[in-house]
Amino acid sequence: MSHLKSVAVMLPLFTLTMLFAPGCSDGPRTDEQVDVVYRCSETGEYVSAPPQPVPAVNPDTGRATLQRALYCSRCQHWYVVPPPNVHNGPVAGYLCPKHKLAMQEQGPLPE
Repeated sequence: MSHLKSVAVMLPLFTLTMLFAPGCSDGPRTDEQVDVVYRCSETGEYVSAPPQPVPAVNPDTGRATLQRALYCSRCQHWYVVPPPNVHNGPVAGYLCPKHKLAMQEQGPLPE
């Protein structure tokens, strides 16, 4: 009977582990490169490009003029964020200056 109790306890734990185990999410796969959004300091345009140290190289001009930008879904605006050497934390820590909500790395690019 104790074996049955062990199975009854372990089965829910195993199920939870399988549901929340790494690699089981619907997010982007870690081996796939996801572009990030930058704002060009020369043109003011927003560019989607592979992650790189800032100032990043603009693929259109070949010059290092790109600064990271994050998107506020509430005001639907992209904001330039400081480089990592100024902000010692993840980009998820940036708040919208207007709404004080966490900004996102993905969103619609301005036309």
